[in-house]
Amino acid sequence: MHGKSPAPGPDRSTARATARSAVAVSIAALITAAALFGALAPKAAALEGPLINNIGIALQ
Repeated sequence: MHGKSPAPGPDRSTARATARSAVAVSIAALITAAALFGALAPKAAALEGPLINNIGIALQ
């Protein structure tokens, strides 16, 4: 038995499948977050200008 590595068993293949699923979910979450940020960023920028202008007027 010296020099031989253990054959991959069901535990190892299950761990690999779980790791792949976790990576896939993480990538999907990043893509979703990027899409939401891309969709909301222009609206936030559009609101930011008038808000800053109103604050500037109020401070004068």
